[in-house]
Amino acid sequence: MDNRSYQAMRTESVPLNGKRTTGRRHAAYESFTGSTRRLLINAGVFFWAFLAIASLAACDTDNEEALDTSAPAPLSIPELLEPTFDAAGVAHYDLKIGESRHDYRQTALTDTYSYNGMSVLGPTLRLRTGDSVVISVTNELDEVTTTHWHGADVPAEDDGGPHSIIEPGTTWMADFEVIQPAATLWYHPHVHGSTAEQVYRGAAGLIIIEDDNPAAATLPATYGVDDIPVIIQDREFTGDGQLDFAIDDGGDGKLYTTLTVNGTINPFVDVPKGLVRLRLLNGSQARIYHLSVEGADMTKIASDGGYLASPVALEQLVLAPGDRAEIIVNVGMESAALVDSRLGRVLEMRPNGAASGTGPLPDKLATIERISVSEITVDRSFDMDDERNFWNFGPRWAINGAQFDMRRIDFEVQLGDTERWTLSGDDGQHVFHPHQIQFQILSINGEPPPPEESGWEDTVLVNEERDVVIVARFNTYAAEDTPYMFHCHILDHEDLGMMGQFLVIDE
Repeated sequence: MDNRSYQAMRTESVPLNGKRTTGRRHAAYESFTGSTRRLLINAGVFFWAFLAIASLAACDTDNEEALDTSAPAPLSIPELLEPTFDAAGVAHYDLKIGESRHDYRQTALTDTYSYNGMSVLGPTLRLRTGDSVVISVTNELDEVTTTHWHGADVPAEDDGGPHSIIEPGTTWMADFEVIQPAATLWYHPHVHGSTAEQVYRGAAGLIIIEDDNPAAATLPATYGVDDIPVIIQDREFTGDGQLDFAIDDGGDGKLYTTLTVNGTINPFVDVPKGLVRLRLLNGSQARIYHLSVEGADMTKIASDGGYLASPVALEQLVLAPGDRAEIIVNVGMESAALVDSRLGRVLEMRPNGAASGTGPLPDKLATIERISVSEITVDRSFDMDDERNFWNFGPRWAINGAQFDMRRIDFEVQLGDTERWTLSGDDGQHVFHPHQIQFQILSINGEPPPPEESGWEDTVLVNEERDVVIVARFNTYAAEDTPYMFHCHILDHEDLGMMGQFLVIDE
């Protein structure tokens, strides 16, 4: 995309030398009234009549069985998508996004979106550091879509952001080298204004990157056996069993009341006794999970961008939308359960009698070079806020007072620079996610991050009680024609305009 197609917007950054630099101008760019006594009486009559009808309906045993999601169900494990290799050793993956139907144990099969003919979600892609990869995405929907590789350091034209539109009936291809260490990433649509709904309807999947880290040899790694993908999402259903989607334009995003894991309500998984690895993804629209494990110990081994320096024992793990975490659960003779502090049981782990055959956990997982503040060349600030109030009729969801505009570049980064970004949000919950980079957290409310947040991250929770300072190196790809995004990953906020874009200039 030609830079000249962008409308001018003046942006400023502050280098450490105190001199101000200005981003390049680009041409062309949410009473009871009370009611009367008669109305209340009539409402009461209706209410009791409704209860009577409901009680009669409950006597239909077939219907009761069809609606019973309280009974545990086996966890669905997304299939692994195997690549084909060409003569040059390039790994080719083919994805097709389309409409499907999934059994959520409602009154009817539920209409969903999925990849590759799955009933919901998409297959897991397993990549390897150093591989050359081509991923083709064919759009079999009746609407435009994109597919973004969340957490991947790839060229901007392969990133799958809102500029990489895939029209119905067409195919888009991403071509890149895997330059990151082992990590759990994910993919999902990123169409501006439609991201929340397309993800909610089921279009998402995991990406597992593997490398030669010797620590991996002692960790559970048999996919679907002791290495379990756990995509956590909340959902709501209509009376006829369909997904009930909504955007909350006046709060912390839309929260639904039914938990699903890999599309399964109230799931259990049979696992070997011993160490079990859970690859957690919060694929929800807006809900933040506060996770713990009942009946076993929980240890975090990896964050968004890969392994932590050392395992960290946790009582509770906070997982914001878009976040990933890898945890090890030491399952004993009895079942253990992953639970959320608000919604209860997420996933039951039942020992199947076999032994895991892995462990103990290594003392050291990875070498993480801390980015020195002496490297920092530029400071920026990002204030995520609802700008509209009694006195101000400005944009509702904005970053630094500006709502997203596809034609505007918000700032430019120099290739090779190291930047410090200060993140704030004073009106509720926000989740900051920049494309391309993995960053390190320098401070949370002025204090160093705890060990579980001291690895590589690409998604971070920000709110009125949690100001965060991060640091990142921009040293891999220039992006002079196609921008990278930065945005709130509460998808309601993103679709309503809490997003911006930047270029990486090689000069």
